[in-house]
Amino acid sequence: MSAFLSKLGVRLDTRGAAARRRVVREGWPATASAGVRFHTTAKVQFRYREAGAGDSIVFAADPPMTLETYDQLIAVFAPHYRVIVLELPAMGFSVASEDFGFGFRETNEEVAAFLEAVAGDQAILAFSCVSGLGAIDIAVRYPALCSRLALIQTGDVAAFALWKARRDPRRILAKPILGQLAMQRLAPKRMPDWYALSVGQRDLIDGFCSCAAESFRRGAQWSLASAYQRYMDPHVTLERPSQPVLSLWGEADRSHPPENAHTIQRLAPDARCVSFVDLGHTPELEAPERVLAAIQAPP
Repeated sequence: MSAFLSKLGVRLDTRGAAARRRVVREGWPATASAGVRFHTTAKVQFRYREAGAGDSIVFAADPPMTLETYDQLIAVFAPHYRVIVLELPAMGFSVASEDFGFGFRETNEEVAAFLEAVAGDQAILAFSCVSGLGAIDIAVRYPALCSRLALIQTGDVAAFALWKARRDPRRILAKPILGQLAMQRLAPKRMPDWYALSVGQRDLIDGFCSCAAESFRRGAQWSLASAYQRYMDPHVTLERPSQPVLSLWGEADRSHPPENAHTIQRLAPDARCVSFVDLGHTPELEAPERVLAAIQAPP
């Protein structure tokens, strides 16, 4: 019964996929930002932006952020890299098919297929939060796709188990169906509180909120409950990546326990660690110049 309820729950975040794909490709999400493109894999119609030339660096938008919040980052990075920013499956306007189950490896397979087709070999994967674990998994299993990892606000699996428990103490998001319904109803209301908790540069909060509110009004998704239930699997095991690892951490992020900072070193002991005392959960958006400098710094 629990497996049945789990599948039914995630279907609440993928139902109507065919119609949603068409609306996304033909409507506001296709023209809201410069450089918007689409690529379809077996189970996901990915929405992404691309600019610049040279070595590819790929950022995964961290919901409720959508591509519309990445203008300044793209402007800063595009003179140095071919910049690609994608929205993850069933987040923002990347539409997952109705048979998509939000599993950790299932999701990573779709992202890897996107990377192979769009970014090509030897990209820098600059993934944020829990998607950073997916970047590690992809780097280990598909090493040709990744030259190095720049993990932003990413702890190890144990750190995310702690984060998950603290972010959902009443275990509402963890419950199939109830979690999805609660998230769909409360996401726009929850979003300002999330930014107030997670953003270090306070003057940016109003802009982030306005952008997210417009995206939600246009149909953006924030399928956090399904990710809680399926993607954030505490039984996931990861191997140590062979690629160089950079751990970037915003210390002003109050959504993560401070003891989670740079815990990726438990998996990759030689990871280079850079902390930003005044930045929060998305340092790449709060101060892209400083993140660029950290990525370009010699090992």
